[in-house]
Amino acid sequence: MSSRIGRAVIGVAVAAMALALAPPTAQAAAPALELPFICGTSWKGDSGSSSAHRNNEIDWNMSGTTGNEDLGEPVLAAAAGTVRWEGGETSAYGNYVEIDHGGGYSTLYAHLDKKSVHLNDVVRQGDVIGTVGNTDGNTSGLSAHLHFEFRNRGGGQSYPDYIRPASFHGDAFDYAAGTETYVSQNCGTLNKAAKSINGDKYDDAIGVDSEGVAWVYYGRSGGGFSAAVRLGAGWGAFSRIAINDSNGDGWADLFAVGNGTLYYWNNRGNATFSTAQEVGPGWGAFEYVSFVDINADNKTDILARDGGKMYVYTGQGGGAFAARSLLGEGWSGLLRHTAGDADADGDGDIWATNSAGDLYFWKKTADGYATAAQVGSGWNGFRQLVAMDVNGDSKADLVAIRTSDNTLWQWLGGGAGTFGKATQIGSGWAGFTLAVN
Repeated sequence: MSSRIGRAVIGVAVAAMALALAPPTAQAAAPALELPFICGTSWKGDSGSSSAHRNNEIDWNMSGTTGNEDLGEPVLAAAAGTVRWEGGETSAYGNYVEIDHGGGYSTLYAHLDKKSVHLNDVVRQGDVIGTVGNTDGNTSGLSAHLHFEFRNRGGGQSYPDYIRPASFHGDAFDYAAGTETYVSQNCGTLNKAAKSINGDKYDDAIGVDSEGVAWVYYGRSGGGFSAAVRLGAGWGAFSRIAINDSNGDGWADLFAVGNGTLYYWNNRGNATFSTAQEVGPGWGAFEYVSFVDINADNKTDILARDGGKMYVYTGQGGGAFAARSLLGEGWSGLLRHTAGDADADGDGDIWATNSAGDLYFWKKTADGYATAAQVGSGWNGFRQLVAMDVNGDSKADLVAIRTSDNTLWQWLGGGAGTFGKATQIGSGWAGFTLAVN
């Protein structure tokens, strides 16, 4: 699993000695650690196989993988804190990050392939801090894994005594057995994305191919998507397939219209879905629909255009919606629209294109929506325009398929309804339909 790791004491902190007659200082509470991996994924920890281990270290690999099959998998902060140390590929730990949780407690994440955070960065529990790797300054040919340590320097201990036994979601690791498998519960709402099927901070995409088979593409740090994962067949009978969180639990649910009826599939909290539930009929008359939370209650609402009128159906959770209300008129000249949170304020903004391919933006305000602002042009060459947060910064990005060659492109959001330069993130999308929000 792991090979020999040269050990160097990293950042040994020397505490000032208290006066002999001073009252004893209360021991700070240890942080409540969660497994440092994507919510719902299964990982096997090994504390006993490496001869380089000195005291309570754990090497982690994704369950069912061998060799470098889990190389590049996201690594999350086990608890909130501040990055106190980091090192590069030539260090004894390879690329590593140590997060200070206060009270003398810290966690170390080593042999990372990539680092997403750096010295003095503040992180939340569940934030992506890097990816699983095999970097090591002393050893070549190391197989991919995450080397993890839970440290407590509060008592003035030195290495390796300050490496303490770790618990995850309240379950103490079985050091006596030497191995234990966990399913990650690192699912805090702060790192959720409304369109994340696997419960992380990155929105995911669904594409339905010409045979009606639906495929999931999981979002990754920095943008782009994973390789396709088969969701299931039979989706060719549905139109306007959508991804969004209906009940505010941080797991994106599915919606689709079939024969004019809207259906809902609840995410069970492990990237699988319930059987379809009927929401209601009458949805075949709308030219365009978007699923987005416009009132910042973490429950998706629906924007639906009928001719020149835009209606809103306020989400009530569990796939239910209130009766529609009129949002505004004058939308007939705008052929397609999409919605997402442009500025990370919690409520949904709107983008739409006209017949000339110009892109317009409406910012959500306390009184409704601001006047439209043009934020782009040249969009007639693209189809399936979808707003989603692909890089986990809580600001909506755009994803679209270029019609001329069926390649997939992304534009990262700038936070004010505008977008950066186009980046190709895929090819071979002929015959595919992207799910909307």
